[in-house]
Amino acid sequence: MRKTSLILSFLFFWTISGFIQAQDFTKMSKKEGFVPFYLDEEKGKIYLEIPFLDKEFLYVNALTAGVGSNDIGLDRGQLGDDRVVEFRKTGNKILLVHKNYGFRAYTDNPYEAKSIKDAFAESALWGFEIVKTEGDKVIVDGTNFFLQDAHGVSESLSRSRQGTYRVDASRSGLYYETTKNFPKNTEVEATITLTGTGAGGYLRSVTPTPEAVTVRMRHSFIELPDLYAKREFDPRAGFFFISYQDYTTPIDEPLVKRFISRHRLEKKDPNAAVSEVVEPIVYYLDRGTPEPVASALIEGGNWWAQAFEAAGFKNAFRVELAPEGMDLMDIRYNVIQWVHRSTRGWSYGSSVRDPRTGEIIKGQVSLGSLRVRQDYLIAQGLIQPFEEGKPVDPRMMELAITRLKQLSAHEIGHTIGLAHSYATSASGRSSVMDYPHHLITEDANGNLDFGQSYDLGIGDWDKWAITYGYGTPAPGQSEQEFLEKTLRDTYSAGFEFITDSDSRNPSGVHPRSHLWDNGASASAELMRLLKLRENRMKTFGLNAIKTGEPQALLEEVFVPLYLMHRYQLEATSKLIGGLDFTYKVKGDNQPNQKWIAAKDQNDALSALLTTISPSQLEVPSHILALIPPRPYGYGKTRETFPSRTGPVFDPIAPAENVVETTFSFLLESGRANRIYLQNLQDNSLPSFEAVLTKVKDQVFSNTVPSGLQSEIKMMTESKYVDHLIDLSKNANASQTVRALARKHLSQLAGMSGSGSSTLQAHREYLAKKINSYLNLPEELTPQSTLSVPDGAPIGMESMSCDFDY
Repeated sequence: MRKTSLILSFLFFWTISGFIQAQDFTKMSKKEGFVPFYLDEEKGKIYLEIPFLDKEFLYVNALTAGVGSNDIGLDRGQLGDDRVVEFRKTGNKILLVHKNYGFRAYTDNPYEAKSIKDAFAESALWGFEIVKTEGDKVIVDGTNFFLQDAHGVSESLSRSRQGTYRVDASRSGLYYETTKNFPKNTEVEATITLTGTGAGGYLRSVTPTPEAVTVRMRHSFIELPDLYAKREFDPRAGFFFISYQDYTTPIDEPLVKRFISRHRLEKKDPNAAVSEVVEPIVYYLDRGTPEPVASALIEGGNWWAQAFEAAGFKNAFRVELAPEGMDLMDIRYNVIQWVHRSTRGWSYGSSVRDPRTGEIIKGQVSLGSLRVRQDYLIAQGLIQPFEEGKPVDPRMMELAITRLKQLSAHEIGHTIGLAHSYATSASGRSSVMDYPHHLITEDANGNLDFGQSYDLGIGDWDKWAITYGYGTPAPGQSEQEFLEKTLRDTYSAGFEFITDSDSRNPSGVHPRSHLWDNGASASAELMRLLKLRENRMKTFGLNAIKTGEPQALLEEVFVPLYLMHRYQLEATSKLIGGLDFTYKVKGDNQPNQKWIAAKDQNDALSALLTTISPSQLEVPSHILALIPPRPYGYGKTRETFPSRTGPVFDPIAPAENVVETTFSFLLESGRANRIYLQNLQDNSLPSFEAVLTKVKDQVFSNTVPSGLQSEIKMMTESKYVDHLIDLSKNANASQTVRALARKHLSQLAGMSGSGSSTLQAHREYLAKKINSYLNLPEELTPQSTLSVPDGAPIGMESMSCDFDY
């Protein structure tokens, strides 16, 4: 018994001694700064010395080293959430609490403020165990906090169906190289390994051992800046915004408040029309960016200085190469990163913002390194430059580099507060915040002009937008007067702003706001592109690839040439059943909405039908003769045409891609509903029946071509029937549209084939297919029910904000 007691006493003494020894902070490396911390590198531990309680600061997490797959979306340098937090002591713990800034109270009445604060939940992000207390000094163990999956990598992998993963603590640890402290920000980084099973193809393609995914995550604690003046959001101005509900708002004013996101920028002389600035906005380019890319990105980014000068700020903005050793994830620096992935993907501009005011604290641009290769490939297909004995045409590289300049300006634009402005390509390409399609023209002799491919400077719309977001009122002018005058002058000058929600939608209606388009008339530009495409396909041959490359790689160059009109096709479809509108505000100088004129709609329909004519869709025979099956080591990819002919290039597949695209847009349920309704409101506009009849007359024409064009025609007829069947049972289509689609199908079933036995068999098959469908019970697909707006007891205004970069 005594022996047992001695052993227990020894173990107790050893445990306490070990615990005390573990907390001997004098033997650890202390890093002074915003939140002081101690590093015990021998045990892989980090301890935070809590410098303040119940005081707000900013917490940001980020992914310093990513996964490298565009499809998964976990890029190097990807920012996480920015949250206003504070440390709170409760018993033997320090809680890190995320404050709820979505619901606010600006009042001098403490009881009113408390009632609103207590009405909405906060979020305790972590509970730190207190390991030492000395007077006001509290030290906590922060190791597990920094070794968690703060960026949600496991969730992203699960969402993209790449397997089930969780953090493996035995393979994770602090990353000391970039764990450091500064007076106003604390940076802690960790190597995090997630292990799991069921790795999907995307993950297997980028991870050496798919069962273990190792990344690095950054945690930043940041001192909040002094409150910067908020500026009212206006839907016409083109800025991202923050929003919240202010419950101290008088009943006769809106509850939801919206303010734009912008950097802090102040004039040295507030009264001067143009003044030097107190502190310029500086962006630093990743030193890992190669030339000539780096010079192009710096040049394009510096275009923004023109916009800031137009807004009254001299030497206010610049882009330069990052100094040696700069930590790009350090919250103190605005940066442009050159990001690599296994496949081509989006570039984007994001930011760290003060959620209280919308002030942008850090701009973070991520540019995908493979995008430039696609621009080069597009030029390669157009020029076909690899003729024996001749130097390679420099215009391919020039096109790619010119696009990089525009891309740099575009993504930086997001990080200084600007949303996409997609209607500007129709007004002289007046904004870098559009998605520009390269503008390449051809003269009567077949010579290509690349000189106007992309603009080489900031746009006029961008100058107006920066003036709204950053400009200052003249002496004696109120801010409200200044903002309203800026918007009136913008729209008097002929500009307009339409953004993502009305441009990316497959049921889009705006006649000018599109992605990857050109020209004031979408249909006229589509016809021009079709002619350019036709001419370049006539000359397409072996000079499109380098000597020594597998000949099958001609397909990679041919794909973007054959589909070069795909986005202009989408733009043209929006004219049919389209509406010309603005983000109009009562009393402003923007025009009222109106349906697209009948002539423009009919021209658009004619252009769309041209895209699906067999003569436009056929791949020239000389091209088919040049593209052999894929050689060993060069399998098909997502960027080659699919095939129903095994290893042999399928001559119908490219045509089917275009037909599918055209009918998907033309017979989209929302568009069909609008075409029907517009004619009821104005019988001079195309009716839904008239549109169907025009499509039928061309698709089912009595002119039957020969060769591959005959198969393309039959494929097109089949596709048309399939899309009509889908529309007739689409729960989002109106009852009348569905009825008219069924009526039209009945008419098609009655059409007989004349000519070849193949065409007759095809038409008989379509008739049986249609009749079989029409004989099914229609109630199997009832129309979707439209929900009644909230009313019990009141409705709810959405506070959502789309930040699609």
